[in-house]
Amino acid sequence: MVQCRAHRSARSVPRLVALGIIVTAAVAVAVALLRPPALRAQQDESYCRPPLKFAAGACVAQCPAGYEDRGRVCVFRSLSR
Repeated sequence: MVQCRAHRSARSVPRLVALGIIVTAAVAVAVALLRPPALRAQQDESYCRPPLKFAAGACVAQCPAGYEDRGRVCVFRSLSR
């Protein structure tokens, strides 16, 4: 059975889309694994260079409102108590 070129190229489009989705997902997973998680960074006081402190996933000069200053780390303080 002989297939025309248009029919073959139409079948390859879904394959290319699926391949693109798989590659995008693999890159997203790799980036997520290489980025230091916030919890690990919060436990490691040396994550932010002095005089900065770690708060809400970032290095800041002062603890933002609602955060308790505990030296090199700012910890969220629940305001509902």
